[in-house]
Amino acid sequence: MLTRLEIRSFAVIDEAVFCPVHGLNVVSGETGAGKSLLIDAIGLILGQKASKSIIRDGKDSAYVEAVFSYCNPVIDSILNDNGIPIDDDTLIVSRTIGRDGRSVARINGTTVILSVLKEIISELIDIHGQNDTSRLFDTKFHIDMLDRFGGEKVRNQLNLYTSKLKEYKEITSEYKRVMDLLNSSSTRVDYLEYAIKEISDAKFVDGEEEDLINKKKLISALARNSRLIEEARNYICGQDSNGFTAASRLSEALRTIKKISEFDSSYSDFIQRLENLSLEVEALSYDYEKNASDNCFSPDEASRIEKRIGLLYELQSKYGKTINEINDFASKAQIELDEINNANDRSNELKLKRRECEKELLEVATCLSNCRKEFASILAQDITSELNELEMPNAKFYVDFKTRDKDKFFNLKGIDEVTFMFSSNPGQAPSNLALTASGGEASRIMLAIKNILSNSDTVPTLIFDEIDTGVSGRASLAIAHKLHSIGKSHQVLCVSHTAQLACAADGNFLIAKSTDGNNTFTNITTLDSESKVEEVSRLLSGTSNKESIELARELISEFRT
Repeated sequence: MLTRLEIRSFAVIDEAVFCPVHGLNVVSGETGAGKSLLIDAIGLILGQKASKSIIRDGKDSAYVEAVFSYCNPVIDSILNDNGIPIDDDTLIVSRTIGRDGRSVARINGTTVILSVLKEIISELIDIHGQNDTSRLFDTKFHIDMLDRFGGEKVRNQLNLYTSKLKEYKEITSEYKRVMDLLNSSSTRVDYLEYAIKEISDAKFVDGEEEDLINKKKLISALARNSRLIEEARNYICGQDSNGFTAASRLSEALRTIKKISEFDSSYSDFIQRLENLSLEVEALSYDYEKNASDNCFSPDEASRIEKRIGLLYELQSKYGKTINEINDFASKAQIELDEINNANDRSNELKLKRRECEKELLEVATCLSNCRKEFASILAQDITSELNELEMPNAKFYVDFKTRDKDKFFNLKGIDEVTFMFSSNPGQAPSNLALTASGGEASRIMLAIKNILSNSDTVPTLIFDEIDTGVSGRASLAIAHKLHSIGKSHQVLCVSHTAQLACAADGNFLIAKSTDGNNTFTNITTLDSESKVEEVSRLLSGTSNKESIELARELISEFRT
């Protein structure tokens, strides 16, 4: 629940602290004192849009901070998901509004976006303003309210329906896809067959593109260097005009030196050196000849590589950026072609499956509808009873059911269209709430529904902004009793101008405006028992005379017995 609200530099509030208690908290004050500012400040904590116009004159920014105590695993999960520290089941939320119009929201010291703030605070506060009965008057929310009242039984039926609806939608989606395949044109089939054959005939394998590029670079280099390779080859391996190669000339020289050495031993040393040189030149000639032959530029190979690369680029322009993507395209095309060929059998199979699933879905939807109608009858009786207690003795509340049109048969909520109906007088036909309820009636209807649904409402803090608008006397007293009753299971904050609600409060707070001649100030004061009596007296008669004080004490005591 909300344990502390601090407001600074907010319109005419310079600085104020509001510490509501568990139970019913009533905030009262003179007209124009600034009661609505408290609701506006809480609105900032709820994530509502902020305007720099709320900043107090002479201040650079407005600041609102709320402290909550809570025990809610959903909140802990949201905090964890957003990297917000968890602090012993305490939540500190703040908003700062600057003169530049910028708003900064923080939770436990961590800056957050408004969507996260709204998600968390929606688990903690439910606010109902004077104009906030619109949800009650919007029929699209009626089915949700009924389902909440139905509790676990309706929830289980709704879960069964949702699960079956998901299955039905999946089958329907697959059936539509198969029908699209069945209606595929012959052009599409021809295209798939052509693509599959073209890719299959090319027989590209992963890594081939890099290999082709490297070969093209090598062939380009060989083409550039072929003249030099051949020139060097002639020097090393070529024959002179007499038909001698470098190696054969060395062999002839060696043979001649050997003859000389027979007569002159000083030439013997040349023999060994020439033998070594001759062998080396022969080996060099052989190796170069082999290398030159292996790396010989081949125009045919160059043409083959160019054609292969060109084919790859053509396929890449059609089917994918890489060889893997091209081959994957062929695989998918083959799957689609197979599905087209089998589409007729598959469509018949899915049609039967969908028919069976639709029958099962309708059965589940009917069970859900019957379950809702069972609780709708109870809800109508309970709210009618509540309205009678709220000084609307002739009021009748109804829950109207209509089956959705066939073309919109199944949606996430089932086959039902639910509308809350109301009749305020005998003989008056029930009509949609929006067409029949006056302002005062709307407030009481909303309070009746809220009271009935309070046990299933997990939001701990409920805020009512002048819910007693348009009512008085016994009706105000009845509203006070209802809010006091809700306060037993929830923290309730209520801005009010009636004495009856102030009497019923577990905690009373007075908002008052003052001035020092230059500036205006609005303060929030916690009332003790005597101050509460004086405020109730003021609300009753506008005075604090003896008779009014005594009446105030008497009214307060009625809520304490």
